[in-house]
Amino acid sequence: MAENQTKESKIEKITLNIVPQDKRKSWLDVSLIQAGVYICVPSLLLGGLLISSMSMTHAIIAGMLGYLISVVITAAIGIIGEDIGVPTCVVTMSSFGKQGARIIISLIFAIAMIGWFSVQNAVCGSAFSTLMNQVGINLPAGVSIAIWGIIMLLTAVYGIDGLKILNQISVPALAVIITVGCAMAVNKYGTDALNTSGTESMTVLGGVVLTASFLSVGMTCASDFTRYQKTRGGVWTSSFLGIMVPGGILLVMGAVLTKLTGQNDLSIVLADIGLPILGALILILATWTTNTTNAYSAGIDFVMLFKLKDDKRAMTTMVAGVIGTILAVAGFSNYFNNFVNMLGTFFMPVAGVMLVDYWIIRKGDPNKWAYCDGFSWSGIIAWVAGGLITYFMPTWGLFLGFFASMAIYWILKLVMPGSETKTVADSINEPGME
Repeated sequence: MAENQTKESKIEKITLNIVPQDKRKSWLDVSLIQAGVYICVPSLLLGGLLISSMSMTHAIIAGMLGYLISVVITAAIGIIGEDIGVPTCVVTMSSFGKQGARIIISLIFAIAMIGWFSVQNAVCGSAFSTLMNQVGINLPAGVSIAIWGIIMLLTAVYGIDGLKILNQISVPALAVIITVGCAMAVNKYGTDALNTSGTESMTVLGGVVLTASFLSVGMTCASDFTRYQKTRGGVWTSSFLGIMVPGGILLVMGAVLTKLTGQNDLSIVLADIGLPILGALILILATWTTNTTNAYSAGIDFVMLFKLKDDKRAMTTMVAGVIGTILAVAGFSNYFNNFVNMLGTFFMPVAGVMLVDYWIIRKGDPNKWAYCDGFSWSGIIAWVAGGLITYFMPTWGLFLGFFASMAIYWILKLVMPGSETKTVADSINEPGME
C-alpha cells in the first residue's frame, strides 16, 4: 500500500490552482521542456518552406526575426503564468471572464491540442511501421500508431516531472543525432547547391509572418509551463534558450537540407542515404517530446472545461490522448488537420487580449489580476474580431488580427470597464469549477 502511495505521489496534482514556490522548477528544466516542443520535424519543414521561396540569406533573416518575435511574446505571456502561478486557461479568466475562459478558451485549446496530438501521432506511428517493415517485421500502421500513442501518454500523464525527465534525456540526444545526421547528409550531397540562387516569391516580411504563424500556438499556451518558473528572468532565459536556440538551428538545417537535397525532412534524407534507423529515431524522438506537451495541455483544459478537481488532470490527459490516438488510427487526422489549422488562427488574438489585459490594463501587477464570474464581453468581442481578421486575411492576417484584438480590447475596456471582483486569492481551489 505504501509503495502505491509513493508511486501516486509522483503524478502532478497541481492543475488549475496556484503553483507554490517550493514546487517551482529551474529555468533550465523549463527551457528543456520548451526545447522539446520546438525540436520537431515541422521546424525543419519551416526552413524548407522559407528557402523554397527566397534566398538563403533572406530565409535565415526572416526565420530568425519570426523566432525573436515569438520569444518576446512567449516571455510576455509566460511571465503572467509565472507571476500568478496558473496555466493559460486560468490566466484568460481576467480578460474573458470565468465562464468565457472555461467554455470558449478551454474548449478551443483542448480541441486544437488533441488535433495536433492526432496528426503527429499518425506521422510517428506510420514512420515506425515503415521502419519495422524494412527490417522484416510486419507492423500495421494502425497498431504502431496505437503503441506510440500509449507511450506518449505515459509521459504526459505524469505531468511536469514526466516532461522534465523526458526532455532531459531526449533533447541532448536529439541535438547530437540531428547534428550527426545533417553532417552525413552534407558529406553525401556536397555543398555546391548552397551557392545557387533561389527564387524570391516571398518577401522577408512574409517569411516573418509565416514563422510567427507556425509558432502561434506555443506562444499563447506558454503559461501552461512557465507557471513552474521561479522568476521573471527565468522566463526570459528559458524562452530564449528553449525556443530561439533550437528553433533557429533547425530552421537553418531545414533550409540547408532543402537546398542540398530538395527534401526538408531529415528522416527521409537519411533513409535515402542508407540510414533509415537513424532517420526514424529522429522522427520518433522529436514527435514524442512535442506530442506529450499537446496531451498535457489538453488535459489541463479539460479539467477546467468540465469543472473537475485538480487531481483529475492525469485522467483527462489520458482521455485527450486516447481521443487523439483513435482519430489517428481511424485516419481522421488527415481531415482534422485543416480544422486544427483554422482554430490556430484564433490563438494569436487570444494572446493579444491577454497581453493588453495584464501589461496595460493591470500594469503587470499580479495583485491587480482579477476576474468576473460570467463572460467578459470586451475580451470575447476583441478575440472574435481579431480571429476573423486573421482568418480572412491569410497573408498579413496574423499580425493584423493580433494587433486588432489588442486595440479593440483596450478601447472596449476604456469605454465599458469590467466588474471584476475576484482576485488571485479567490482563484485558489475554485478557478470557476464549482
